Formats: sequence, C-alpha cells, structure tokens
Amino acid sequence: MQIIRKHKIISIIVMIFLAMYLVFEITYAGYIRNIINNYILETKEFYFNSSVLNVNGKIHSINNWDGVNSYTLTIDVNNKKNEVKSTPADIEYNITYECSSNVICEVSKNHGVIRENLKTDTYQLTITPTRSFVSGEELTVKTYVTSTSPYEKTLSGTYIIGVKKSSFTYNIEDSSKEKYLILNLTNAVGFYEVEKVFGNYAVGDLIPLATYLTLSESDKEKCFSAKVTLTIPTDLIALDMTANSYLHGISESIETTSDKDVSKYTFKIDATSSEKVLFYKHDITKNYTYPIVNKQSIIGVDVELAE
Repeated sequence: MQIIRKHKIISIIVMIFLAMYLVFEITYAGYIRNIINNYILETKEFYFNSSVLNVNGKIHSINNWDGVNSYTLTIDVNNKKNEVKSTPADIEYNITYECSSNVICEVSKNHGVIRENLKTDTYQLTITPTRSFVSGEELTVKTYVTSTSPYEKTLSGTYIIGVKKSSFTYNIEDSSKEKYLILNLTNAVGFYEVEKVFGNYAVGDLIPLATYLTLSESDKEKCFSAKVTLTIPTDLIALDMTANSYLHGISESIETTSDKDVSKYTFKIDATSSEKVLFYKHDITKNYTYPIVNKQSIIGVDVELAE
C-alpha cells in the first residue's frame, strides 16, 4: 500500500509539472510566433508600431482616476522602425476595444490611416462610468489596432485603471509628432475658502458652492477653491499665451525668463471644475504623456486647496 501511495503522489507531481510546462510552452510559443511574424514583416519594410501598444499586449497600470468623471486615453500608432526607416506607403488600420462592466467605452474613430509622410496617427479611447467607483476599485480596458493594408498586423494594450480618490488630479495628453501637448487639471473640491476679509466672512472661513455663486464678482475674487502654480521648463515647451488660466491668472505670480518666456505662474480653478492648458513643444518627436508613458510630469504642478 505504501508503494502504491508513494507512486500515486509522484504521478500527481509529474502531472502538475507537465500541465505547467504545457501552459508555458503555449504562451512562450505565441510570444515567439509574434516576434517571428514581426521580423518577416519588417523584411518587407512594413513597420506598424506604437509607444503604448505592442504585438504581445503591453500592460499599463494607472492609479489616478477619480472614479466619477470620464477618463480619456490617447493611443498613438506609427509607421517607423526608427527615426531613419519607415514604411514607404500609407497604413490603414481598424480599432477595437474591450471594456469592464459598469463603464461605457467610446473611441474617437473606428478606422485610421497613418499617412506615409506624417508617419504617425492617434485616437482617443474614453471611459465613462455608469456608477460611482470607490477608492481601491479597478477596471480593465483593452484596445486593439489591426493594420489592413498593405499587410496585417495586430497591436494591443491593456490598461488597469485604479480609483484613487483625490481632491485634485492632472494628466498630460501628448504623442510623438504632435506640435503641442495639453495639461488637464481637475479640481474636485466642492467649496471655497476665504483668503481676504469681506462682509461677515473672516480669512479661513469656508463657503458652500451655492453660496459662492450668489456673491458679487469682487467678493468672489477674495475666495478660492484651488490655486495652482505651474513651473514650466521653457527649454522644452512654451505656454500658449492665449490660455484662459494665464489671461486670468494672478498677475503678481508670473515669472519669466530673459527671453520673456513664462516659466511660472499661479491661477485659480473653480470648485468641481476642470481646466485645460496648451503648451507648444520645441521638439515634436518627444512624447510627454503623463502618467502612462512618463512616470514624472514635465510640468511642475503645485496646488493649494480650500480646506
């Protein structure tokens, strides 16, 4: 009996090992097959690539979603092997996606074309919740692009988006070959703080949004919900001087370089609202997307919130 039991245990161990080996072989074989297929296509001068997608499914983890507002991902594709070699033809491609439950996904287009001379193209995938998500929850979104002409090749990416409840969030939308980037700022604070005495209010008093809306314009200027200070690397990007945040910023906060480029300024963002700030890039081949592509923001963002 002991011999039978001993051999039975060994048989189970062997079967488990073989099952694990089989799974590994299938996964690894698929990985190798993708690499080989990609190599064959490149020998035909066909390059279909992306900074956020690849043939084996690139995975991204994001943890700055508020769980309430829509979240937009900007996806880029290109026809380059490097800065010297590119596909000598237009590349047409189709776009598909998979979404978690409790969210609605929309793409800015279902079909795209990478023009030979432009070498890059982009699309946006917007995720809109159908309910409020709480801190710690995650959702998974997958997107696929499949070239249809002149050859077929599929790239994909998985985004694991986590909810981190924060009163203030920001991100940068950008892609290679874009002339400008967009800084998106969102203030989720729903009230205001008094910073200059007026009426019956003292410094530090908190005012509900409904009450703030009844104040005169001069009294509103004595309150804030969020004050944001941007520090700009002027050797890399330049502020769009028509930006609303700059035109209505705090004038005494503005700092400039010897060339009169704005390097720092402060402005206010209303309660439960967002602001977009545009910057022109000196080198359009760069991709300053944050936080997906880059772990650090190229723009310094400091915020003082009403509390």
